[in-house]
Amino acid sequence: MRCEIPEIIGFILSFCFAVSLSAQNYTVSGYIRDAKTKEVLIGSNIYETEHKKGCTTNDYGFYSLTLPRGKGTVRCSSLGYANMEISIDLLKDTLIQVYLIPVSEELGEVVITNDTKLKDMRLGIIDMSVQQIKNTPALLGEADLMKSLQFVSGVQHTTEGKSDLSVRGGSPDQNLILLDGIPVYNANHVFGFLSVFNTDALKKVTLYKSNFPARFGGRLSSVIDITTKDGNKDMFSGSASIGLPTLKFNIEGPIVKDKTSFTFSARRTYMDLLVDAANKWFIKDNSESKANFFFHDLNAKVHHKINDKTYVYLSAYNGNDKLKQATAEIRDKETGHNSSTEQWDWGNTIVSGKLSRILLPNLFFKSTLTYNQYHYRVVTDDEYTNGNDSVGIQKAYRNFLFSSGIKDYSVSGDFEYFLSSGHNMKFGTAFTRHNFNPEVISLKSQSDTLIVADNTPKHTYSNELALYAEDDWDISEKIRLNAGLRFSLFSVDGTNYTAIDPRMSLRFLLTDKISLQTGYSLMQQYVHLLSSNSIILQTDLWVPVTGRIKPMQSNQYSLGMLYELSKSIFLSMETYYKDMSNVIEYRDGINYAGVSAGWENKVEAGTGRAYGMEFSLEKRKGRITGTASYTLSKSERKFDGINFGEWFPAKYDRRHVINLLLNYKLNEKFDFTAIWTYHSGNRITLPLMTHVSPHVPDTDDLANRQIDNLLELDHRNNYQLSDYHRMDMSINYTFRKKKNRYSMLNLSVYNVYNRMNPYKLILESDMHKKPDGEVVYTHRLKQITLFPLIPSLSYTYHF
Repeated sequence: MRCEIPEIIGFILSFCFAVSLSAQNYTVSGYIRDAKTKEVLIGSNIYETEHKKGCTTNDYGFYSLTLPRGKGTVRCSSLGYANMEISIDLLKDTLIQVYLIPVSEELGEVVITNDTKLKDMRLGIIDMSVQQIKNTPALLGEADLMKSLQFVSGVQHTTEGKSDLSVRGGSPDQNLILLDGIPVYNANHVFGFLSVFNTDALKKVTLYKSNFPARFGGRLSSVIDITTKDGNKDMFSGSASIGLPTLKFNIEGPIVKDKTSFTFSARRTYMDLLVDAANKWFIKDNSESKANFFFHDLNAKVHHKINDKTYVYLSAYNGNDKLKQATAEIRDKETGHNSSTEQWDWGNTIVSGKLSRILLPNLFFKSTLTYNQYHYRVVTDDEYTNGNDSVGIQKAYRNFLFSSGIKDYSVSGDFEYFLSSGHNMKFGTAFTRHNFNPEVISLKSQSDTLIVADNTPKHTYSNELALYAEDDWDISEKIRLNAGLRFSLFSVDGTNYTAIDPRMSLRFLLTDKISLQTGYSLMQQYVHLLSSNSIILQTDLWVPVTGRIKPMQSNQYSLGMLYELSKSIFLSMETYYKDMSNVIEYRDGINYAGVSAGWENKVEAGTGRAYGMEFSLEKRKGRITGTASYTLSKSERKFDGINFGEWFPAKYDRRHVINLLLNYKLNEKFDFTAIWTYHSGNRITLPLMTHVSPHVPDTDDLANRQIDNLLELDHRNNYQLSDYHRMDMSINYTFRKKKNRYSMLNLSVYNVYNRMNPYKLILESDMHKKPDGEVVYTHRLKQITLFPLIPSLSYTYHF
């Protein structure tokens, strides 16, 4: 039998073509959204049942899954939504938009609060839902993000009256707080009642305390990544709320249905109106003293769909605080009067524009332009009037202005490439132009003979560039690796600093119930925060590194285990070690006084270390949910010129921290939450002795004797305040729902058993004369407590 050569070649080509068709892969991609609001769903799961391949949506709700050619079934799921199965027949790359239906909570139904599987859980990285934040009792009855994060193991509040956090022994300025990817330089409102984040505007929060991905940089201790809502594209909805300190309003809806949406949230305190009324009614003396405060937050976002692949986002945030104190002394018509007014003003303004686009079925791109400003200002006006018409009137005034701030102009581009199921890469670049305004000091005085004008130092400009690449890879069903590199360049006053930071985290499934995880991160920080210790004066002054003060750097190592005790109960244990270099501390006897001039000569650069173990037990499903956590840790600092060059406890070194949280949903109307927290006391420095100035004979002005505060010191942070603990409780009552309308009443009690926790110690001195004329001084330390038992009530209406 004869076989022609062309026939053989044709057979081979036909065979190869058939093999290639059978082995050909195509990509199914798109967005997963809420069917009701059209909001994208972050972290949703997509799983192809036949080939057992899957992925999760990114921060923009985008997914990309590469599968073999042919038919299959894709299962889509997300926390709080009904699962959906979609039949597919891949003959080419396909774009599929998925809309999941929210699961309604009915009486008698088991409430699911978190359905994360063991293989998807990451140690050192905590995803916190908005509902979890709202379920946490808070001071004055309003749920707050920063207060909720204080109950995560390894995270502590710095002191009562502030929203600052200390994460694994770090200081507050070592936390990178991102609002839609943009840094927030000050997260505190006046008196620390609330942070600047309005819960009604939030969609998702992720806290990184270790295993930092390469896309994040610029701080040493943590990243708090906050995402706000895009807005309802289908219908108008919103809420209005009134509580003890604030009024809130939130509305969202379509501008063009299924194409363009908006969301707007506003919050302001109304206490200033009540205080003003009280001042008018009750303060009527000649010698008057009046104080008042005010703050507000505004969040706005517009989300526009150009086509199925391209979206545009415009967002803005503005928050501001004002604190005013006025005093007046009216002597009489013959001698005149004195008056003084002090006003503090600080806040953040953020504006950004973003573009996201699917470049290829497995390549996602986003670009961002941002403007970011933080300002702090103090204004003092003093006026003096003496004499009368008969003898002549003398007038004088003094105006003092202190102003500081920072402005950032940034541009960035980020890519996400989905190589295959369980394997994707992220890479990108960012550039920021910093404009530091350390302080503008203006002193104007005028009397008959004297006028003093402005003293304004120059601004400091710097440039910051970052490049990063990271690889997230499920190497096998048991092993998952996230590895990356980050390059950074910081240029200021002719000095350039560069760094390459490696990052790595590895997860290994020992069994279906046990997961081991380890990680390493090298971090850089190019800015420092000079801050006072005052609760009222948020005198935060940001300064860049200099030729003398080098960037801070940290190496963090972590190792931990996750154990799934049951489908709803998880036990985690993690240990960490973090070393830090070029951290700064004020020298002995020197403190920040609101002026940055010569700050390099007031601080010492040294090293630090923090290490500890964290234990957490968490129940994630059912009517009763909650967590119990314990942290054993130590944080120390060492400087050549401080504390005799020896290690000493850091300010926020707390050996023991215990947090207990319980949520109980009785039925569809009532739910109850209780928390209890305990930690070792803060560290402060107490002197060994004081030196009193000698008595001057024949003077009666004994009350003005000077006590020298530059005292004999033993060791830095040599005294520990008493332990801190308190219990908070809240109960919510939900009125009957009618379609999408319902209302909720919240009763909260802060510090239930009225624990007098220490805020700080002050030195009180008493003076008396003995019969022989000798003057005797008695000194004692007095503990100051800020917040006793505080009940509060709030009402919220949803429409």
